[in-house]
Amino acid sequence: MPASPLTVQISLQRGCPACMGVRCADPAECLYFLTSRPWADCVKCDGSGFAGESEPLAVFCGYCDGSGLNEYTPGGITPDQISDRAKERHAEYVARLTALVSTAPVAVAA
Repeated sequence: MPASPLTVQISLQRGCPACMGVRCADPAECLYFLTSRPWADCVKCDGSGFAGESEPLAVFCGYCDGSGLNEYTPGGITPDQISDRAKERHAEYVARLTALVSTAPVAVAA
């Protein structure tokens, strides 16, 4: 039996550090997305980020992709319903992404 050629596709695009290139290619867009709506503990994993008994083959929660956070529509949740830990995780995530966006190389035309 002759050997068949193996085709491999490799993506060289890094994409967004927030969504790992899945949702967008612009970190500023993800930063806006993260700051334009309220985020609270994931309804499936209660903010732990780990898969429960309903997902026996997974390590991380499939609903929040392990972040422990879910977005809500503005007005869909009140600030007092968001746990302090969810507020801290969201602030850390936004700060990390802000640093990544602000360190992007900028070219100035003369």
